[in-house]
Amino acid sequence: MPRDQEIQRTFEVADDAMQGVVGYWLYGNACRQAVDDIGVQSFLPARFPMTHRWYRNYDPSDLTRAMNDLYEPYHSRVALISIIGVFEAAIKGFMERLEEAGKRKKPIPKGYRAKLKWAFEVALRSTHGSQEVLDRIPGQCLGIDHARRIRNLWVHNNGLFNDQYEKDGIPVAGRDPIIDPSYELSQQGRERVPVVLKPAGFLNMSKSHIGVLHHIHNVIQRIHYGHSKPYDYREVGKGIEWHRLLIGK
Repeated sequence: MPRDQEIQRTFEVADDAMQGVVGYWLYGNACRQAVDDIGVQSFLPARFPMTHRWYRNYDPSDLTRAMNDLYEPYHSRVALISIIGVFEAAIKGFMERLEEAGKRKKPIPKGYRAKLKWAFEVALRSTHGSQEVLDRIPGQCLGIDHARRIRNLWVHNNGLFNDQYEKDGIPVAGRDPIIDPSYELSQQGRERVPVVLKPAGFLNMSKSHIGVLHHIHNVIQRIHYGHSKPYDYREVGKGIEWHRLLIGK
């Protein structure tokens, strides 16, 4: 049987968008390594554009010094927030299509946490790939949930660890949620311990989001539409169409 085209489109839009974010992240890191502080400062504005009416005075050299220390974790933070937004929209799109097609009876939950619980249940039903690939899925789901919880800290708590970070985790396949070692410091009387996302952490989380998206898509097409052949880049054999990923065409 053919794949459902609406499910397929939701998958492809999210898959392309997340790959585009990773490409942007790689390019940004490369550019940062390729230029010096003087070159960067020569392109920075003299005043900080704050609102349509207000500017703030600032020293471009202060900004470049801060970026020298914090560019990689902040760049990774912004990129991960974007990937999470795309992934959440894809999960919502899958659920809406299944509801529209009469294949989902429960109401769609409002919160991202509840949507993720459903998405993880679907992904864990995957049969695509080697046993090593399938065994990796629970850990990927835990990584996606960890990304959600640190995103919440960035958005709601200025990027600082709090108790909710630990309490809000989603257990997956009998495994405990991921806890960043730095969280323990915040529980030992040290206030204002920030989340610091390293490049390796971003890459691992981005791979988890993209990988689990593929599993969810393949499971939905198999279980609900009888299409057993999974989508595989190796069979398609196409290169990355960067203009389409980055701008849509």
